[in-house]
Amino acid sequence: REAVELSSVISRMQKNADQVEKNILRAEELLGVDKAQDEKSKQLLHQQENSRNLSQAEELLKDLFLDVGKARKLKHPQASEIEKDVKNLHDRWAKNCTIYRDLYDQVQDLELKQKIDWGPVLQEKLSHIMGEKYGPNLYDVEKQIAEHNILHQQIEAYSSQLQPSSTTSPEDYKAFKEEYVKLLEISKLRHNHLASLYEYMQSCSKELVYLSSQQERILNRDWSDRMVDTSGVRMEYEKFKSNGLLAHEREVDQLLKEGTNLVQMKHPGCPAIIMLRDKVQLEWQSFLNLCIAQEMHLENVDNYKKFQLDADTLSESLQRLNSTLDPKSLNSKSNSEILLALEDSLMKRMLRVLHNVLHFMKNPSFHNDLQRFQRSPQNS
Repeated sequence: REAVELSSVISRMQKNADQVEKNILRAEELLGVDKAQDEKSKQLLHQQENSRNLSQAEELLKDLFLDVGKARKLKHPQASEIEKDVKNLHDRWAKNCTIYRDLYDQVQDLELKQKIDWGPVLQEKLSHIMGEKYGPNLYDVEKQIAEHNILHQQIEAYSSQLQPSSTTSPEDYKAFKEEYVKLLEISKLRHNHLASLYEYMQSCSKELVYLSSQQERILNRDWSDRMVDTSGVRMEYEKFKSNGLLAHEREVDQLLKEGTNLVQMKHPGCPAIIMLRDKVQLEWQSFLNLCIAQEMHLENVDNYKKFQLDADTLSESLQRLNSTLDPKSLNSKSNSEILLALEDSLMKRMLRVLHNVLHFMKNPSFHNDLQRFQRSPQNS
């Protein structure tokens, strides 16, 4: 299913990237024409078409940024190269937007003497940022990052547009400049918060996927008394306990510590962080409990096989002993010699079997199994 989804994402990205490339190339061509027209003080001819091309490219770039996150989540081997290509397209688009504003806004200022009411413009962007959410899941954060990248580009573009000539008075320009600096800092802060939230959520998701897959692998094993290659399973588990388990314990501890630090720093994405942190802690505890159960079961299997082996050995010894008790073979031995031979042979084997039986019965799982057996309908 993931392979089909990844194929669909890549196909869509190729189509959208091709269209963005066409829009950018067309915009660069027409901007060059109008720039030459402007240098000759002639009428500019392609503002509307350039506006359409750049607007369409902007919408497609939003989709591309979202699909980059999906490709990374689906573990595409070239996800980093794809993201780099999309960023290059975005940089070319942003450069054309700057040329567009310098070319056409300048003409509008000269021809229409247009003044911009910066108050509502800046307040609208500020309200938009302050009202945005963080999460709650990884896909939402990917989408929020892509959308904010576009918004932040727009806010940065205001720097060249917010000039004394675009306001009604020097006093207004000073006040709007202060508001703009505040808006830009808040936008950068949201960008940083989204980045840290995405990194934390991605790390947690990766660890949760690992823990889930490990538990599924353990549970899918045959844990009956017919279990084969118990020594191989035990060797694999001991190797994992000495290496992998410790590494993941450190990873989980780091995630829990990092989540707690983000909460204490009052990260705006606290609800999503707390939810993931607690989920990692719960999943880790479940995994540890399963590892303990696995270890106990392997020990029970070993004890059971030892007991069975000793019981079989005793049975074979009794059979051999029975065959040696032929009256003819005992004629040459006294009664005391026969008794001593029997005691020595039987007592050693009986003591070993009894020792293993007692050890096996001391295990809590034996009593649990016995109680379940006694409660079963066929034994009632």
